[in-house]
Amino acid sequence: MKKSALLTLLCASVLVNFPVSAATQETAVVTPALPVNPAAAQNKPGAAVNLPDEKAMANLLRSIAAWRVYEPIAQEMLTPYALKPVTKESLKRLANFQFSETTQANFKEMFGNPDPLHINVNLNEAGGQDLHFLLQALDYTDPQSNNRSRWDTLSGTVSYSKDLKHFTSVSDWPYFSQSFGTDMTLEMKQIRIVQAASYNLHHLAIGTANIDIPEIKFDAGNDNKRVLVKNFRTSSEITQQGKMLNLTLGMNASEVQTAGRTTGPAHMEFRFLNLNESALADFMKEAIQLNKSEPSMENRLAASNKLMKGKFLPMLTPTSRFEVSDMSVVYQSLKASLNGAVWFENARQSDMGDLKILKQKFASHFELSMPKALALKITRFIGAIQSDKNAEQQANARLQGLIAGGMIKEEQDQLSVVFDFMNGVVKVNGHDMNRAAKK
Repeated sequence: MKKSALLTLLCASVLVNFPVSAATQETAVVTPALPVNPAAAQNKPGAAVNLPDEKAMANLLRSIAAWRVYEPIAQEMLTPYALKPVTKESLKRLANFQFSETTQANFKEMFGNPDPLHINVNLNEAGGQDLHFLLQALDYTDPQSNNRSRWDTLSGTVSYSKDLKHFTSVSDWPYFSQSFGTDMTLEMKQIRIVQAASYNLHHLAIGTANIDIPEIKFDAGNDNKRVLVKNFRTSSEITQQGKMLNLTLGMNASEVQTAGRTTGPAHMEFRFLNLNESALADFMKEAIQLNKSEPSMENRLAASNKLMKGKFLPMLTPTSRFEVSDMSVVYQSLKASLNGAVWFENARQSDMGDLKILKQKFASHFELSMPKALALKITRFIGAIQSDKNAEQQANARLQGLIAGGMIKEEQDQLSVVFDFMNGVVKVNGHDMNRAAKK
């Protein structure tokens, strides 16, 4: 299964939204839900959640069937053919692909079948190729961790144009759940993944991808740790302008229910503008080579972090920009919203390799607004979850103090904050915070 088909399968198997063809992405690591410590399970105010270290996280991933399916597909099937043109021969090779003996043994243990992934390629009416894939249903409990994975059959079709430079794909996963012992369960229903894209000169897929999940449930064992998300969607779009790429990422939910409270709709949209397409493709090549040559998950994570540090700056241009186009949530008919941007002020191409200079030219502008009634509800919520009986009064006092000091603007029961940073100067609602700090 070449490029886009693999993306569709891998998106579904690990539930992450790759915005373009999987063959253009570095191997992704999905962070699953984590068991809470005993104190948190007792609903004690302020109880902390134990977060595993990198080694513990790696062990947790290895016990999850979705990861045990995803990793060999990425390592054995996807990575060797990444960033290469799609051809009839490569599609045929993927249709006849055989996993290693170790992977087949793992699949036999989980599925009762060493070959649960089925791929067929047929000529379509437009003269192109249709690639059909199916991953069998699974119900598997890891004997060591007692983590249980269950899912229905995942199936989909990728349709290529006659010249194999354009594709559309649709895949469906009716049901997925992952339980972590008896502590936590994540459940998703009616997952659908849709893509449409064209390959550019570097074989990056330029186009759109959406993942729709009508229902997501997260249950950590009691009412305060149960979350229900309705009509969740992630979306991505990559466009190309000359030698630069723009990436838009979106996330929406019509409703989120948690701890007896309902919020929604919620919406987020981010944009990364004017990225260096050639440098990004080069980064992808090195990331793919790293995943191809480094079998150890821990070493791969360390090498990936090192690669990101060394290759991030070349992907930026003097006009690169990160925008929060919209981040908003509604609670009891009250809406809070945030928007803004980060960019380089008066940057030149010669500045792009010097982190010290870029820090000096870093600039940002953000605006936050919400009804005062919502801010007061937040202070009441803070009081409810804190062990300190005076927490709500203290939060209210801080809120009133910020309004009185002009750090929060109040106008007709609407609160707003405007944050600016440029030339090393921080301003909040026009107040120079650097000057205030010197007084």
